[in-house]
Amino acid sequence: MKGVWSKWVILAAVGCMSLVGCVPPGAPDQQASRAPVQHVPPADPAPSPTPKDETADTKNVRTPAPSPEEAPSRFPEQRLSLLAVGDIMVHQEQLDAVWNPMDKTYDFKPFFPYVTPLFQEADWVIGNLETTMSGSQARYSGYPRFNSPESLAQALKEAGFTAVTTANNHAMDRKEQGVLQTIRHLDQAGILHTGTFASAEERNEPLLLSKNGITLALLSYTYGTNGIPIPPEKPYLVNLISPERMKRDIARAKEKGADLIAVALHFGVEYQRMPNAEQIRVAEQCLTYGADLILGAHPHVVQPYEWKTVKREDGTAHTGLIAYSLGNFISAQRWDYKDVGAILKLTLHKDEFGKASIEQAELIPTYVHFFRKNNKRHYVIYPVEETLAGLARGETYPTLTKEAIQYMKRLQKEMPVHVNTAVSRTKAS
Repeated sequence: MKGVWSKWVILAAVGCMSLVGCVPPGAPDQQASRAPVQHVPPADPAPSPTPKDETADTKNVRTPAPSPEEAPSRFPEQRLSLLAVGDIMVHQEQLDAVWNPMDKTYDFKPFFPYVTPLFQEADWVIGNLETTMSGSQARYSGYPRFNSPESLAQALKEAGFTAVTTANNHAMDRKEQGVLQTIRHLDQAGILHTGTFASAEERNEPLLLSKNGITLALLSYTYGTNGIPIPPEKPYLVNLISPERMKRDIARAKEKGADLIAVALHFGVEYQRMPNAEQIRVAEQCLTYGADLILGAHPHVVQPYEWKTVKREDGTAHTGLIAYSLGNFISAQRWDYKDVGAILKLTLHKDEFGKASIEQAELIPTYVHFFRKNNKRHYVIYPVEETLAGLARGETYPTLTKEAIQYMKRLQKEMPVHVNTAVSRTKAS
């Protein structure tokens, strides 16, 4: 599997405006499901000329790069790959599956063997941790108030995760102590995190990932915490979606040297396969503040993704990529596309003049296969295209049933059409 990327790739050519993630004009949906379509960001419109004595801050204005004759190259050209996945959940059925009664431990590693090779090829891997790790004294449990063994953090690290976002509706499931314990266990495992914080000082420092001369800021916010109150005197514990807060955080990330800014938003309606009007509004709002990438979660099913060009407050055009929901990466939820996820693969680029951008986006479909063996539950994440290609080459997957293989073949045809659905042409649900 190493070195082979399965992908849904979509193209937004110049002149496609906000219609992105789209199938080629005039091509029927069936054709789109058979062949991936290149997907690169559209070019921003050229900014209007300004007087030479203009004093407004123009550091975010997109202007054509000078030719080599006008300005010599100051930076080596750089690229790196970023993978982002959706919800990392641990229901009670999964706790039963990973429990080893012999040594009384919880081993999550069997979830990840088929996606680990993909992760290890990437520079950064990000996921949404939708459970707490509050310690055994708080009792391990699944829905409705999640608390997972801390061995989950080490399993995520070994699978290849760089960072997780933690602002979601289950962040306060074990109240303040759960937030603090989760942070501690992530720190011990060496996984970076953002969205929940132990202090106001930590909350005010954006998480910055830096490699190959590229710095990405990762921010995380949630619509709420399932009615569990955040202590009024400690609002820093969980980042809530707030226009003023997000605008300040994005500005601070730029001040700290971020080349690109990713905002993880926990929002939307569960099990709805299309984004609603509020998701679209909040995502676009973040782009107007300067975000380059929106990573959506909470619906537990995959929703479309698209390039969107917005007008910022200074009047300049800005294009960003919105993934409204990447679905469930791992969970015990079944059927109705709740056992389907997407790995968003991005190529980040920094040119010789120091300008960074998202050069290309791809979606890698995943499927969580559930089976029983020796009277025990098992859950395994399979990358759909990779697995079907392996089967075609004669590779064997002993635990995959005929029904599971047929389901993945169906996903192979359906999901590219779904994620390429033009959100701007669809009535909000």
